[in-house]
Amino acid sequence: MLKKLRKKFVITNMVFVTAVILTALVVMCISSYRRFYADSIVAIDQTLSRNLEDLKPAIDFRDRDNNPPPRSDAGGVGRIFVFTVMLEKDSNTVSGVNDSGIQVDIDTAQKAADAALSLGKSSGTIQNMDLRFKIDKTDAGIKIAFADITNEKNSMRSLIIISVLIFFLVLLTSFFISVYLSKRALSPVQKAWVQQHQFVADASHELKTPLTVILANLDILKSHTDHTIAAEKKWIDNTEEEAIRMKELLQDLLFLAREDADSAPPAPHISLNFSQIVWECILPFESVTYEQKTAMTEDIQDDIFVSGNEKQLKQLLMILLDNACKYAKNGTIHVTLGQKHEHTVLRVKNTGPLIAKEDLEHIFERFYRASKSRSRDTGGYGLGLSIAQTIVYNHKGSIKATSTAEDGTTFTVTFPLLSI
Repeated sequence: MLKKLRKKFVITNMVFVTAVILTALVVMCISSYRRFYADSIVAIDQTLSRNLEDLKPAIDFRDRDNNPPPRSDAGGVGRIFVFTVMLEKDSNTVSGVNDSGIQVDIDTAQKAADAALSLGKSSGTIQNMDLRFKIDKTDAGIKIAFADITNEKNSMRSLIIISVLIFFLVLLTSFFISVYLSKRALSPVQKAWVQQHQFVADASHELKTPLTVILANLDILKSHTDHTIAAEKKWIDNTEEEAIRMKELLQDLLFLAREDADSAPPAPHISLNFSQIVWECILPFESVTYEQKTAMTEDIQDDIFVSGNEKQLKQLLMILLDNACKYAKNGTIHVTLGQKHEHTVLRVKNTGPLIAKEDLEHIFERFYRASKSRSRDTGGYGLGLSIAQTIVYNHKGSIKATSTAEDGTTFTVTFPLLSI
């Protein structure tokens, strides 16, 4: 799928670039041709309006192949070379040629005049002689002005060749750029695709385990049809425990799925006393820490307010505190809440097994559990910290984790401060 998407991206981009470059080059060539044409027409009109002796020498038409037109001395490339021919009124025979030193012979002038008249138009182009003409009929006869378009043709030919080279060069460059950009642009999509497949695989694996246990317990109960419920209470309790675990996993998956959906409506945010919420979440864990022989200390600043969703903030605190209790048995947990640089800062610190440096950058990924200390033996699925990160981001905050031998493992959450 990604290969097809990348191919489609490259093709679409190449079509767009080709259309733009081709249009630009065609417009440039047409514009240049129209400019050349307009300049020659202006030169012809000016020639017809002048006296014949006003024409300046420009080109020698006697031997175009062996004696090419002069360039620098006669005006250079871009100069329009003109001459006029007078025809007798009745016979259309050349009666005079105004070459002003150009040295256009009578035969060449007659050939040019006959070619111009044969077209039956008052103006036009004689392609085989590289001449553009305009006919002016007067009482004395027919006067024809000719402009040499050799330079025009050479210039247009060079422009077209250069345009073709530019077109293919730009096309080739655009192709490699498109391939590179497609790789860069689709990199997040590829990452999300891999993560989605991994997410589905991990979720299926985690759901399979409790379902396997439940089905095994049911098979045991079915095989003991003559036993009482009291006699099979062990299997029933175990089935209930696994069902509860599966329910919690499904709730976590549904939460993440709703947050990932663009159509999911944002949770309403109101002004909340975050200090009070932290105390309310700490209280249920006092009995847990007492049984685990874990010392919990608090440093909670009063009346710190944040804008947020109370249910999600409580879920965030429960995740962080539950995580700390799992790994701080017979150790210490320290919870702090305060203000720093116009921000609300919550820290949950615990002793116990440290998180390896290579694991720190992955612990907020879904289903990620570091080896040994972050194993399924602790009772989790690796979704808690991912949910915590999602909640923090929903509240325009940030969350990070550090783990050192001196300070233990610390989760730091920062929210924008709400002034009351």
